[in-house]
Amino acid sequence: MRFYLLLCLLLSSCAYAQQSASAFDPAAKVATAQLLSTADGVNGATVLSMGLKITLDDDWKTYWSSAGLAGAPPSIDWQGSDNLAGVDWLWPIPTRMMVYDVETYGYKHEVIYPLQVRVVDPTKALSLTAKTTMLVCREVCIRAQVNLALRLPATASTIDKASSAQLQPYVANVPVDISTTSASLQQLGWDSVSSQLIIEVAGLTTPVVDGFVEGVDFTLFSQPKITQTDGVTRLIMTVEDMAGTPARLDPQQALKVTLTYAQGGISFTDNITPTVIEQTLPSWIYMLLLAVAGGFILNLMPCVLPVLSIKLLGVVESVSESSAQRRINFLLSAAGIFVAFWLLGLLFIGLKYFGIGFGWGVQFQSAAFLLVMIPVLVLFALNLLDKFDVQLPQSLMDKLSGSTRGHFYQGIFAVLLATPCSAPFLGTAVAFALAGSSWQIMVIFSGLALGLSLPYLLIAAWPNCVKVMPKPGMWMVRFRQFLAVLICATLVWLIWLLQAHLSLILWTGFSLIICAMIIFLIIKPGPRALVTTFAVYLLLANTIIWSPASVSRLSETGSESSSTIRWQAFEPEKIAGYIAEGKTVFIDITADWCITCVVNDRAVLQRSDIITLLNADNVVAMKGDWTKPDSQIETYLKRYGRYAIPFNQVFGPALPQGKLLPELLTKDAVTVGLAQAGQ
Repeated sequence: MRFYLLLCLLLSSCAYAQQSASAFDPAAKVATAQLLSTADGVNGATVLSMGLKITLDDDWKTYWSSAGLAGAPPSIDWQGSDNLAGVDWLWPIPTRMMVYDVETYGYKHEVIYPLQVRVVDPTKALSLTAKTTMLVCREVCIRAQVNLALRLPATASTIDKASSAQLQPYVANVPVDISTTSASLQQLGWDSVSSQLIIEVAGLTTPVVDGFVEGVDFTLFSQPKITQTDGVTRLIMTVEDMAGTPARLDPQQALKVTLTYAQGGISFTDNITPTVIEQTLPSWIYMLLLAVAGGFILNLMPCVLPVLSIKLLGVVESVSESSAQRRINFLLSAAGIFVAFWLLGLLFIGLKYFGIGFGWGVQFQSAAFLLVMIPVLVLFALNLLDKFDVQLPQSLMDKLSGSTRGHFYQGIFAVLLATPCSAPFLGTAVAFALAGSSWQIMVIFSGLALGLSLPYLLIAAWPNCVKVMPKPGMWMVRFRQFLAVLICATLVWLIWLLQAHLSLILWTGFSLIICAMIIFLIIKPGPRALVTTFAVYLLLANTIIWSPASVSRLSETGSESSSTIRWQAFEPEKIAGYIAEGKTVFIDITADWCITCVVNDRAVLQRSDIITLLNADNVVAMKGDWTKPDSQIETYLKRYGRYAIPFNQVFGPALPQGKLLPELLTKDAVTVGLAQAGQ
């Protein structure tokens, strides 16, 4: 095809400019469009060489056939044309362009897209009506539309030298199919462990300077590392999803690859084959380091206040213990954390094996889990308030007090309460693990355990560091009371989460009964009162789980937000339509049990300036509520390699494939994301 075009361009005899008039969208004066033709008439040809010329001001840019992380290629609606059979686009090699942290592929200043225009009847005139749509971007993006028209008479055998001269360098810059060259593809390999693509081509006579891959949505292929040995050119690309997580390609995935030279290039389409790439730092080691960092940061997240309270109480009470006993206590707590994470890992492996959906912290979607955790927290709070001065069964005392086994159970309890949070780095590490093999799940979860248990391990390594704490005294009673308040705050939070599972009347009654039970146990502690109270609670919990009102409530969709943001229901199938209308889509997937989500909402999304942005006419705000299990949300999260929330994402004309925002939102992250998407 390219040789045919070159032949047309070289057959020039006289200069008569056969071009459409330049046109621009009044809303986008930074770009003009024009149709060019190398021939001044049809003159019996079945295929005519033409081009779409786009001229851009300053640093404005437009896009290649695959735009990269953002943008969209231009398109033409030929409706209204006469004697037109079809049009084939040719794409000159692009350049990589970066705005903020968004990489795109396209052109600046000027580009001519060669067009192969096929006519129905070569003996008749050709009349073209071209409604051209193009996306042009700088710091902001504009979706421009212009109407172009061009008429070629049936007979006019001259060649337009001016149009030919303009088209020739762009035609020469179009990659050719590898089958028309002396080169041959040796390997299109995929290393699933390191998430890297390896390309080997033999017989190239021109150095390769870059490579681009098409064929997989929402997947990013890095700029390749290029080497050449014994006549074979090798390119290695790192592959990630939109969240920055190592991607997973399907076996036998078909990819279109374009390798570019200084001018022009080659292209081919083939299926990937499994391979292994030797490297000094495998991606799973990198992810393991992220897991350790994410686990450690969990200690600082709002949802881990009860964990910190238990930890601080253990430090205070260990002042009078020997260094050896103190070391054992904290090692047991760390062991509890490791065991809990390993059990979670085995659970996820089993669920994955049977094809059952899962996610990080989803146990808080279960009313049964909440009803079990509530009395556990009540017991912890009463223990901190010294209401266990009566003799209880020793096994129960071991679990609730600071005994040897109690430290182990505290570690397990810490993990249970830490999972509602998706700390920075944690989401990436968990996504990598859950999308990988069984051994990767266990390795990454071990890294999370190491991170969360680091404070315990540090104290175990230097047990005498607790000697800096004040000597035992009345302050310890007050400190225990303060920690009891923190535990009670968590208790209130768990009761609040039950709103998603109960009717308002049932939830109110349950809350009042829980308060009465706690007051009764504080006023009249004792084994008989404890047994009686928890027998009543057990009966109440079973009544709640199996009551018709609760069952009906559990089948309902998430509750509507009372926020002043005009949220729409989460319907991902509508996103493409909104983008086509030139709108920006902001997605917020949240849950009542996700403390980080609540922090994001109150600290960022409820700011008056952010509310104004999200309520703009050209912005659609979608909220997905994952408080209760939702297969649609779960599937959507997995599509982006995510298994945890918060999850925030923006789409728009400039970001048709979407951009993920960080787990901890900031005002700048939201405003910049909306601006990049095309607001």
